[in-house]
Amino acid sequence: MENRILTNIEPKQVFKYFEDLTFIPRESGNEQAVSDYLVSFARDHGLEYVQDEALNVMIFKEATPGYANHPGVILQAHMDMVCAKKSWSEIDFGSDPIPFEIDGDKIVARETSLGADDGIGVAFILALLAEDGLSHPRLEAVFTTEEETGLFGVEKLDYTKLTGEYVISLDAADEGVAVIGCAGGPVICSKIPVTRTETDASLNYYKVKIQGLQGGHSGEDIHRGRAHANKLMGRLLMELWQTLGQDNFVLAGFRGGDKSNSISRTAEAVVGIRAGYTEPAGNGIMTLELMDNETRAKVIAEKYAEIYKDEYRINDPGIEVIWEKTEMPENMMDTASAQKILGYIELAESGIVRMDEEFPHLVESSVNLGAVRIRPEHAEFWHVVRSSRQSQADMMAGKIYRITEMLGGEYSVPAGSPPWQADPESQIRTAYSRVYRRLFDKDPEMLVLHAALEPCKMAERAGRRLDMIAFGPDVRNLHAPGEYVTIPSCQKLWKTLKMLLEEL
Repeated sequence: MENRILTNIEPKQVFKYFEDLTFIPRESGNEQAVSDYLVSFARDHGLEYVQDEALNVMIFKEATPGYANHPGVILQAHMDMVCAKKSWSEIDFGSDPIPFEIDGDKIVARETSLGADDGIGVAFILALLAEDGLSHPRLEAVFTTEEETGLFGVEKLDYTKLTGEYVISLDAADEGVAVIGCAGGPVICSKIPVTRTETDASLNYYKVKIQGLQGGHSGEDIHRGRAHANKLMGRLLMELWQTLGQDNFVLAGFRGGDKSNSISRTAEAVVGIRAGYTEPAGNGIMTLELMDNETRAKVIAEKYAEIYKDEYRINDPGIEVIWEKTEMPENMMDTASAQKILGYIELAESGIVRMDEEFPHLVESSVNLGAVRIRPEHAEFWHVVRSSRQSQADMMAGKIYRITEMLGGEYSVPAGSPPWQADPESQIRTAYSRVYRRLFDKDPEMLVLHAALEPCKMAERAGRRLDMIAFGPDVRNLHAPGEYVTIPSCQKLWKTLKMLLEEL
């Protein structure tokens, strides 16, 4: 682990462990190396630990003198990260370190995601476990796997190993804002059958790309008004279909987005256009009477590039629509399959569905169509449904189920979580507020987060009452290239954590 650049930044222990993590592969589903790193940490510090079959790691540190009778504290973070990169990046997340730099008061990854979600939370917990001069109750550190793909690791924890009554999750992204509840909902994979046919050699083929979007976390960034590449691509392709007609337009391929829980940043399609002039179908929004089909299609793509730049000029100004000639693909979708795919993308919601009536500045309910994949025999559409109200989550999921069934498909729910309801009698929330006021002479903000956090699963699976809170430093552009964490917020959080543990 050479070429370190965070060595002299305070808090040094926190940034030492965070920089360690940037050298270790830890994409969801590839956590063996980072799990073993945590085990090595426990051994090096003489701490009891458990590593389970799901590669979750629990590390235990006994209470310091005077705290033996205090309720124990469960410190929680997830070790995996969303691996996203710029289209031109050659980074291999299975072997290469995360390239990052210091930019003023930020630690930022330019071409990839940084993994501060939730590597910085892991680093804080390791620093606390390594700190010798700290007074604290019994600490039970829980590091989970596959959080980003559906909270799978925390589902498999052996909760009999945990005795703590308080939970501090270090998986929030705004310093001075404590999460006291969060949204729940299912991850849904809809599969629509497709039929592939031989490629029509009489057509000319083009690759359409939508790129330059900011993307982000489908919960924590959903209110920022950013564009969804899958929806933009579906809108453009539907216009081509309607204007050119099914005899002059075919869909050969479609791939959009990275993860179900990320706002899609890119989408790419391969289409076939029949050369020559035919009468426009007439049911599109544009009439291009005097142009041949290929010119017509290119003009439509250019027009939508301008539409998207105008519609998202404030929140996503970097949108690009690329139209370029490509080689003839091996096969293509038949007309009925293309119609199903485009119809699904057009009808599926992606974005805010409803704001909170009690707290109008907060999102209550949303859906994210995060990824679209065309497999040999079916198209996959990956959604994350989020709501702090179970009734709304059920309603939004029901719409996805019905669209899927109407198009002859089937759906599965590989993951999901219940809402975490705020506890009005929370003692740890009171203690956190008291500490924060003492340190910074102001009250922290309390938030019901529009994203699923692992405490919702812990509360469901533990079988007993847990008094829970989540907070963290300022992390921005989660799950996307350009992700960063701010150094001053880490310094404030370090002071807060140490004093809070002493208070408990």
